[in-house]
Amino acid sequence: MRRLVWIVPIACFLLDPSVACGPAEPQYQYGAAEMRAAVEGNWSFAITPEGGTTPIQLTVKIAQAAPGAQARASGRAFVRAAHACGSRTLVRSAGACLDTSVMPLAVTFVSGDPSFSTAMLSGDFEVNGTVFDSGAVSALELRLGAYVFRSGVAPDGALDDPHIGPGLSGPAAGTLTIVTRS
Repeated sequence: MRRLVWIVPIACFLLDPSVACGPAEPQYQYGAAEMRAAVEGNWSFAITPEGGTTPIQLTVKIAQAAPGAQARASGRAFVRAAHACGSRTLVRSAGACLDTSVMPLAVTFVSGDPSFSTAMLSGDFEVNGTVFDSGAVSALELRLGAYVFRSGVAPDGALDDPHIGPGLSGPAAGTLTIVTRS
């Protein structure tokens, strides 16, 4: 009887080899156009450094980065590209799948404090799930010199909990005001 138990999985594989490959690729109901519409444009910020009284003014232009123009963080080892929005990924963690689209962003200095004209400016926009609607979990992260701006973003561009987080080269913190967005 034990020998017959091994016949069932082998027969299944021989009859349909795709059984061993897992489920088919997810069917996303949004693409680069919807993600760009939510975040692209000119953003003006007023950042008051922690302990400071005078806000730093900054206006940047945000656009989708060209494919391959921005490297992903090295901390994600189990990321497989699916070639959509420049860097759609399927992240496998603890045996569960999370369908995620990650769009690298080109962040360009437009005006404001001159220290930002030579500072590192970059960003990523991530949407979790196969549907990008008002209930989708999304994360916009902009690296603006020593500051890191984070916010959720709805498909219509509405922001959810915008804030300045810990900086890349230390605890650059402060308060943030989004002056304009166009």
